[in-house]
Amino acid sequence: MIDLIKFKIDLEEIQMFLQEPTTNFFIFSSTLKELQKIATNKGKSGSWAKLALELIKLRNIKILETEQNPDKAFLNLADKNTIIATNDSNLRKKLKSLGIKTIYLRAKKYLEVS
Repeated sequence: MIDLIKFKIDLEEIQMFLQEPTTNFFIFSSTLKELQKIATNKGKSGSWAKLALELIKLRNIKILETEQNPDKAFLNLADKNTIIATNDSNLRKKLKSLGIKTIYLRAKKYLEVS
């Protein structure tokens, strides 16, 4: 979520890129907790996290409850009909090995699916 704010990527841009008329956006409760923790920091990362939290509220992004860390939750819950948005290269490799598509930001400004 922070990268959406940091690199000025709009959720509609992701939806248009995927060419899906109905795209559902979700966030894990564990990711939300991480954002809340980062939001207490001073500086750019704290500001970006605060804006990400506001975006989650404004867009009514659904929160999936999980006690697992986000990476494990992605690996356990995703299926071949899911596209995971992440810039984490290790997570992308694991998801790819399971046949799960990812969308990520390349060169800090281009969306790409693999």
